[in-house]
Amino acid sequence: MSTITTLNPATGETIETYPLMSKQEVIQKLEAAQDAFLDWRKLSHAERAPYLTKIAETLRANADDLAALMTRETGKLLKDGKREVELCAAIFEYSAKHGPDALADEERSYGTNGGRGVVSYQPIGVIYSIQPWNFPLYQPVRVLAANLMTGNACVLKHASICTGSGLRLRELCIEAGLPEDLFQVILIDHDTSV
Repeated sequence: MSTITTLNPATGETIETYPLMSKQEVIQKLEAAQDAFLDWRKLSHAERAPYLTKIAETLRANADDLAALMTRETGKLLKDGKREVELCAAIFEYSAKHGPDALADEERSYGTNGGRGVVSYQPIGVIYSIQPWNFPLYQPVRVLAANLMTGNACVLKHASICTGSGLRLRELCIEAGLPEDLFQVILIDHDTSV
């Protein structure tokens, strides 16, 4: 079985080795995300908002550890890692505060005969997010926060050098109360297709 090994770029030392998932394991993760989506989409935007607020709180409570992990995996300065955690917490808070209004149904009139219509923002399913290494937390969060607010599930394939950051983000989301299967992280190589 192949693996992903993360290395400290400053020292060359191994941080962690992760087994790659089989195609069947990836399919199971995708199906679990789909099942979680079917429940999550039933919540209103206002009902989803507290989950995002709690994730923001949990990120802030773990800022030092997250920043240290990003430093070990990518060589990011510790102070920049802490700023990145704060930015991500702010994105979750912003999405929680403004999402319900931004995604509210909009009534519109059209034509000259008094026609009326409604624009309704509805979730579409499981979003597959492939992210680069340079902002290990921010890159996935910019996709995750908006899609969770909208009602979608997310599956992250992170850059291999920051595998630990992606997995830790998922753990913290679950710790904050997010349904366990709604946000998945898959560990695959570039040749794996599902």
